[in-house]
Amino acid sequence: MIRYDSHVHTSFSTDSDTPMEEMVLKGIQKHLTGITFTDHMDYNFPLKYVKDESGKAPFSFDFEEYLSRINELRNLYCDRIKLYCGVEMGLKEDAWESNWKLSQNPALDYVIGSVHLVNDMDPYYPEYWESYEEKKALLLYFETTLNSLEHLKELQVDSLGHLDYIVRYSPSGYQLYSYSMFSDVIDAILAKLIERNICLEINTSGYKEGGKMPNPSEEIIRRYRFMGGKWITFGSDAHTTDRLTADFDKAEKLAVSAGFDSYLTFVQRTPVVHQF
Repeated sequence: MIRYDSHVHTSFSTDSDTPMEEMVLKGIQKHLTGITFTDHMDYNFPLKYVKDESGKAPFSFDFEEYLSRINELRNLYCDRIKLYCGVEMGLKEDAWESNWKLSQNPALDYVIGSVHLVNDMDPYYPEYWESYEEKKALLLYFETTLNSLEHLKELQVDSLGHLDYIVRYSPSGYQLYSYSMFSDVIDAILAKLIERNICLEINTSGYKEGGKMPNPSEEIIRRYRFMGGKWITFGSDAHTTDRLTADFDKAEKLAVSAGFDSYLTFVQRTPVVHQF
């Protein structure tokens, strides 16, 4: 049974209003051993996506304030749940230096590397899909992910977040997409993860609102294992308390059937192995 949720958002993320303490209390209610907070740090996210008049850059936060709040909650609930400090880092060429500096912070336990933008467009919005034919739009996302991994240089991330999540927003839903359609570039992504010892995240937010698969898909998880991939981690990508650890039972069964017998969490950027 999975006792840790390693991808959790709170009100420190632009797209969540959930107080951090509410996530902690929900984790205790669900008898979790630990939660890793991974609020969004997407440096240089386009200002056109700011939804209010504050002018504040979206998907970024004051890291010291964030760490202070985590430490407060650690002290309050240390006898009931373990709390870890992570970030979901937006992999973006012009954010490399900022990302590298953040990754050196000794307070970090865990860094997810995720791609949320393609050519400075967010696939969550229709603008992206109106700019490209659907298959091309999907291919560009995978190519951007591969390019980001190929140019990490000294930047070390611990996992790749929600590979293939873009399918949630594609106009045809899941009808067009398949691993086989993009196998060359996806295999190159998986090979790069294995080469750099980057963990593959199994993200269960793909199941929400009737979604039929985690991110990445079962085919990709099996392919990663076939290629020699050893390390997986689990994250709900919860932005609200009702999604904390949601569908972990499905994800665990899938991982075991693919040949995995354990999963990782991270403490001070060091992997910790947990057997199923």
